[in-house]
Amino acid sequence: MKKIALVLLVMTVGVALWAQIPETVGSDYVREAIHYYEDGKDYVNSDVFFRLDSVDYETGLDYIQFALDGGEFMLYKKPFQLLDEGLHEISYRGHDNSRNVEIAKTYPVIVDNTAPKTTISTDVPLYTRGLVRYCSTETRWYVSATDNAGGAGVAAGYIGTDVDFLEAYGWGEEAEDAYFTLSSEGLASIYYSAIDNVGNLAPINVAGGIIVDSTPPDVFIENSSRLIRRDSEYTVFPSEDFVDDQGRIIVSTSEAVAFGATDDLSGLDAIYVKVNDGEFQKYVEPIQFSSNETYDIQVNAVDNVGNVSETMSYVFYVDKIDPKSELELIDKDGVLLETLTEEDLQNSGSL
Repeated sequence: MKKIALVLLVMTVGVALWAQIPETVGSDYVREAIHYYEDGKDYVNSDVFFRLDSVDYETGLDYIQFALDGGEFMLYKKPFQLLDEGLHEISYRGHDNSRNVEIAKTYPVIVDNTAPKTTISTDVPLYTRGLVRYCSTETRWYVSATDNAGGAGVAAGYIGTDVDFLEAYGWGEEAEDAYFTLSSEGLASIYYSAIDNVGNLAPINVAGGIIVDSTPPDVFIENSSRLIRRDSEYTVFPSEDFVDDQGRIIVSTSEAVAFGATDDLSGLDAIYVKVNDGEFQKYVEPIQFSSNETYDIQVNAVDNVGNVSETMSYVFYVDKIDPKSELELIDKDGVLLETLTEEDLQNSGSL
């Protein structure tokens, strides 16, 4: 019976399988030789070398041959690489010194040297003013990535604020571990990338011109421009400083009270008001007071990235009591005159 040399194909790689993606990457990332297997398919990058070994226990090995993609068999001398992307077939066989020839084996392998294509997205739309984009500390960022057709597939997305320290996250909107948030208020840049299952890292891109807004708006009563005099002092009316003895803001039925809010970063989106037992509604115009003597009004505001202000509560008292006027008789020095009757004059002997 013939003894045929047995040739083994061994891939020279840094790790046998792509068992775990790097936890962090940076601008100094260097791809390693990686072999990845999934669904019956083998994937490699071009840093992988293929080595052929042979075993013959009778007369010994004479030489090994190999062929690529159905071509002519060549003499194997040393490990080789596959530089062209796509599906390749490596055929190989051994020859022993008894001139026995092994039946050729064929190994299909896919070479993938192309990194995924990436974009950065958010779970809610950003607010844009000019060239500046605004988000809140609740805004969730994630990497969307697609690998080339027939490639090894995306393994992970990377996000961070330091180009030399991007942490691994999931990728795509549906991934539970994909989301990244910015925690510090102010100007920020987000760096992002993605890696496929054979270690091809996408170029690290940056999303700049982002301002993180974590401060809600400040709500206030917009004072009118009318001054009134009370107790010898002038004050704006109505205003939250003009109150009755119960601390209620005094208003009249002939004027309306306006509310305002300020936001120094993303800006004000809307103000909402709740009058007495009603529901919160979007504030569109000053409130006119009519029949009720007392109004309980709650006010809050939302900025353009969704930060909600503290709800402010105001109690307004409607002044519908008419003034009471009096006429007094005084002399030129302002002294109140005594009222004299005819009887008074007769008694005094003036008549």
